[in-house]
Amino acid sequence: MDKALRVLAILILLLAIVAMVFAQMSFDKRQVLLGRNRMFEKYVINVAKTIEAVDAPEVTAPEVQKDIAEVADREVATPERESLLANYPAKLETQQLKALDYSTDDKKRLLRSYYFLDAEGQRVRSTLDGQYKTDGDNTMTVILEEFQARALAQKSALEKTRSELTKMRELVTSLVNEMNKMKTEWRVTKRELTESRAECAKLKEEKAALEAQIVKLTAEKKELAAEVENEKAETARLNSEVLGLKEEIAKLQKINKELKDGISRGKPTGPTQENVAPLTAGVKGKIVDANDEYKFVIIELTDSAMVEMLGEERKNALPQYELNIRRTGRQSASGEFVTRIKLTKAVKGKNLVVAEILTDWQQVPVEKGDVVFF
Repeated sequence: MDKALRVLAILILLLAIVAMVFAQMSFDKRQVLLGRNRMFEKYVINVAKTIEAVDAPEVTAPEVQKDIAEVADREVATPERESLLANYPAKLETQQLKALDYSTDDKKRLLRSYYFLDAEGQRVRSTLDGQYKTDGDNTMTVILEEFQARALAQKSALEKTRSELTKMRELVTSLVNEMNKMKTEWRVTKRELTESRAECAKLKEEKAALEAQIVKLTAEKKELAAEVENEKAETARLNSEVLGLKEEIAKLQKINKELKDGISRGKPTGPTQENVAPLTAGVKGKIVDANDEYKFVIIELTDSAMVEMLGEERKNALPQYELNIRRTGRQSASGEFVTRIKLTKAVKGKNLVVAEILTDWQQVPVEKGDVVFF
């Protein structure tokens, strides 16, 4: 009996090993199939971006009339003309047509849907051969058929463009040949007029040179005037910035003086944390301005926090509480914590309070939008 059990245990162990080997082989093949599917999806999406999603709209070709009347030494009031672009498909010139976009979640989901599913999400067998259906509204065939249709349409447009290029080449060739013939005749006429126009051409060249010199001097004058105006504008801007900076410095100096006066007065100027009701824990407001150089911040407190500190009528003196500041999402050894602050002065009629930054607690400079909590 013991021998039979040992043999059975060994067989089970061998079967387990074989199962593990087949599982690993199946996993490797599954990874290959997944990789192929991802690459197929990626390149279908990328190639789709080069396929036009719609046909170009019909566009009327511009009217180009070619004078086909005979060239003679007499004036022709209404020469005979021929339309060159009567049957030209101008829509082939349309550019920047919208391309197929399969990068959305819905399109990607269709690309990954091989089997046709019913309303309950179950695969449906074909009544013809009993195999699971792989075509339908919610399968990848919708995307691939659209992809194929638009590729064929773009191929047709390309072939038509090539055909039109051939026609245009033949038309340009005929026009060039005609122009070459006319140029031979023009050369004879020009040679006959050269001597009589030589002096006139010389005078025209001199006139053109003088006019070019005038234009150049005028342009240089305009450039110099523009540079002068730019310098004036730059000087005015710099003066304005200097005045603004002076005003800002004066404002900061005033705030700094107020802060120093408030700090120098210390606890005797108002109630301490020992003779006022303690604050409830939670968010009390946010930072609306901060000055790391002078180590103060301006806080916008919530209505409830103002009532807690100053009473319902908001007539009590501001308690010099020490509050905490955190920055949501900040990653550091101290987590979201930024520093601690000490309330110093409230702005009458508003929910704004000036506070001193406690440098012993400061981890990083305070920024606008940081959260104040107790």
